Amino acid sequence: MRKIEFIVFAAMAACVFSCSKEVKVPEEQKAGTKTLEARFADEETKTAFVSGVYKWKTNDNMVVRSDNANGYTTYKYTGEDSADAVTFVANTDDNIVYGNDSFAIYPAKTSGTGASAYPKEEDGSLKPVLKDTYTWFDENVEAPMLAKVASGEPLEFKQLGGLLKVTYKNVPPKAAKIIVTAPVVDDALIAAGNVTYKINSTMNKTYNWTTAGGGFDPVEIPYVKAYPHSGTYKTTVNIASATAAQRTSDDGITAYIPLPVGPEVVGGKNVYPRLEVSLVFADNTVVPGSTRAANNVQIERAHIKPMPAIALTKYSVEVVAGTDGSNATTDGIGTAAKFNQVRGLCWLDSSNLLLTESNGSKVLRKFNKSTKEVTSAKTLGGNAPWQGCMKDGLFYFIDKGNAQIRTWNPSTGDLATLTSSVGNSPMCVRFYGDDAYVASRNDSKVYKFAGGATGTKSVFFDFSTLDHGEDTNWPIAMVFDGDGNAIVTVGSSKGTSASAYAVYVISPAGEIVTTIGKKVKATSFALTYDGAPANATFSANMNGITLGPDGALYMVDSYAIRRITKGASGWSDATVTTILGGGSSYTTSVGATCQITNTPQDIVFDPENSKVFYFFDWRYTLRKVTIE
Repeated sequence: MRKIEFIVFAAMAACVFSCSKEVKVPEEQKAGTKTLEARFADEETKTAFVSGVYKWKTNDNMVVRSDNANGYTTYKYTGEDSADAVTFVANTDDNIVYGNDSFAIYPAKTSGTGASAYPKEEDGSLKPVLKDTYTWFDENVEAPMLAKVASGEPLEFKQLGGLLKVTYKNVPPKAAKIIVTAPVVDDALIAAGNVTYKINSTMNKTYNWTTAGGGFDPVEIPYVKAYPHSGTYKTTVNIASATAAQRTSDDGITAYIPLPVGPEVVGGKNVYPRLEVSLVFADNTVVPGSTRAANNVQIERAHIKPMPAIALTKYSVEVVAGTDGSNATTDGIGTAAKFNQVRGLCWLDSSNLLLTESNGSKVLRKFNKSTKEVTSAKTLGGNAPWQGCMKDGLFYFIDKGNAQIRTWNPSTGDLATLTSSVGNSPMCVRFYGDDAYVASRNDSKVYKFAGGATGTKSVFFDFSTLDHGEDTNWPIAMVFDGDGNAIVTVGSSKGTSASAYAVYVISPAGEIVTTIGKKVKATSFALTYDGAPANATFSANMNGITLGPDGALYMVDSYAIRRITKGASGWSDATVTTILGGGSSYTTSVGATCQITNTPQDIVFDPENSKVFYFFDWRYTLRKVTIE
């Protein structure tokens, strides 16, 4: 195979954006060819030139096309480089045929070979197509360029278009891609089936490309022009490999996205009528709040067009009470206090949070959010106090082991047992209006008590009627939305049920409105997926769920805190987003850096501050999340 080595001489910092560079072939590799030199046109903005270095990657291709040759010669970057040299090897034995004019395209399309990789237009001009997907972000820049290859003359590079610089801050742990689309807003083009743009370089009259003129002669059509075709012009940057530190850093994640110069003339300038930028999950569901659009955007050749940074919601976490890793019932201030397997959280009033402990002496604890003082409010006894809620001045809670609904009167300190049995392993009691509802795990049912906890009992919904095979569906946690729908998290006994590991929305009439989740158990953080209801996956410990002041659902889920945002059609087109999890930072953390243990318990919003919520972590700590 033919080997061509491009030697890149060291650059001064002042030349990062405007300089000339020579790239030569060593003497021993000139046999049978002309000397191949390369330089960049003066006053050329180096969109692919970062800190004096071009960011080539192993197996990158550079296609060299000669007007006087049949087809194309593809050169592949070998990974052999140093501070001042990069090496390419021809994929075939074809030689560059030097005639009056030849051209190189960088980077090459990675699929297809020869002329099929870059088909010509009917007029003979070359039709290079930008990659649909890029795998770089930050400083790994792959800007497409053209090169003039003439016998005895320098190999002169010019950038094909410009770069759109996109920066996202506070990137969610599961966000996987940045997508830029350029939809056509021209009704005539849409009616004709031409709904967007590709790029078409008109290089068949290349003698008009002059350095002095800064490009093609003005009488020639631009070498990048609108190329109508079917399908939205879309370029994707993969960021799935971004680290937690990159996602949560102050700088955020920056992608340089190549675009041809604007295909429409508005006010004498080539512009895109509309550009849209979105952050998406692996299933291409858009991260809520991440889309930005701009009209009449001018993309200039060889220039960077920066967009204002897009800052998404930031979730900052701190431990406010409990001793990390210590399981006991000890009163105290903040992290000097200790908790003993807390199962439920409930606000007694606007300042004091109740926590039900299921282990030890089964004590009802109280946390004051202002002083961070933890005290013991009442010894509940019984057999595993679980989740509860306030109703008419009383704290209603589940005694899971005894299958009872019990109450505690904070004014008198009295305990009362209201029911003799509410099923097998009840998990929580909730009210909607005057009616009480209990999620009873082991018998797969949600029960309704008309008029209150001592009212007439009936089956509100039976999850055993769904396909579960030899497994048993387990309703776990429950909350009601503003329309009276019961929203229930469902796991299973063995992890094999075909209808578990999802969030069910049940109408007031006891009918399924929609289901959120793929119904496949995620056994690790890596296997939890965000996105559309049909694609999202949940794990076994969906132990708490609440309706946030913003109308979204917030839930604990083994390894993460998840947010479910309503879509335009309601819960049926909701989006599941991991807002905390996957990291290694515990005490103080942000978003993707946050570590969640595998059995977090319950979640509640601050009644006085819609930007704050609390959840209990199974390292025996109460954690506060501030939404910034």
